[in-house]
Amino acid sequence: MSKQTEILHRLFEGVWNGENPDVADELVGPEYVIHDCEIAEEMRGPELYKTLVRMTREGFPDMEFTIEDAVEEGSKVALRWTMTGTHEGPMGDMEPTGKRVEMLAVEINRFEDRQLIETWTQSALSS
Repeated sequence: MSKQTEILHRLFEGVWNGENPDVADELVGPEYVIHDCEIAEEMRGPELYKTLVRMTREGFPDMEFTIEDAVEEGSKVALRWTMTGTHEGPMGDMEPTGKRVEMLAVEINRFEDRQLIETWTQSALSS
């Protein structure tokens, strides 16, 4: 496993699944941005990454992410991942449904100096 792919695994296991947001301070660059999220207009860096995790966890307190595939080329790593969880809190404009859901996503992550600095994500939610 390459260093960049290893960083993503550490972020998913430590931050998203492990509830340890401080891992992002080391692995996410100060100018990190995600291109599919309105909140990215307000903040950058590890704080943005940790805010996204917190917001997602508020909507899906029992969320669990699984990296299904990782493909790397140059400074970019593409992931296909699955998130499962129960929709118990608000998620953007969506009120809680109490339903168990599965989110499937493909994302491209760009790295610089061994830190994650940019993400593009396309996802679909099913229940």
